Amino acid sequence: MPELLTLGTLRLDGILLTAILSAAVGFIALSIWLKHVGDERKAWWVSLWPNGCLLTLLCWKLAFLFNEPSMLWERPSSLILMRGSAEDAALGIMVALIYMIIAVRKRGITVLSLLDILPFAVLPCCIGFGLLWQNPYLLPYAGLFAALYVVLLRSPGTREAGSGRSAQITLLGAGLGGLLISLFAPYSPGMLPELTVGLTTGQWSFVGLSVLGTLLQARSG
Repeated sequence: MPELLTLGTLRLDGILLTAILSAAVGFIALSIWLKHVGDERKAWWVSLWPNGCLLTLLCWKLAFLFNEPSMLWERPSSLILMRGSAEDAALGIMVALIYMIIAVRKRGITVLSLLDILPFAVLPCCIGFGLLWQNPYLLPYAGLFAALYVVLLRSPGTREAGSGRSAQITLLGAGLGGLLISLFAPYSPGMLPELTVGLTTGQWSFVGLSVLGTLLQARSG
């Protein structure tokens, strides 16, 4: 999908539309999996995902207004195309995760159960984004997430939320696999990432996922 979609006189943000469609893919995949495993809280889990996605999208889309609030009254039509940075998107993900943790704790559900269920929505969402977005450099990552998703569906112990099995597989697989791909995959033309202690921000993110997966594995014994 191109970065800018033009439908007559209407112009749409292609990246935002890709993100929304990918979130819908995650929603459908989560719904199907919950129906398959027969989770008694299926309806509640399914409603939690779009709420989290909405928080993420709002932060990503509107965070730039904190630096340029005048855009809201001077050029309100630009809000259709303007969006925040990758850091704003990361902030949105953190806000959504905090919201989900608070929500599950209020219902007496463990955070580990949340971490076990989220991969069944997050991985299909990432696969969808990698396939729908016009950037071919995301395809290796989409392949990695697809492989992890298959492993989750076929691994024993992933049907029971709260065991930590799904979270471990996802964090370790995405962290180590993503880091390996990032070391060899080419970057988009004209892109020159900044390095911090020899690694890019994305690579440090993969390292962080690996560390979390390792800690979770050690905690579970």
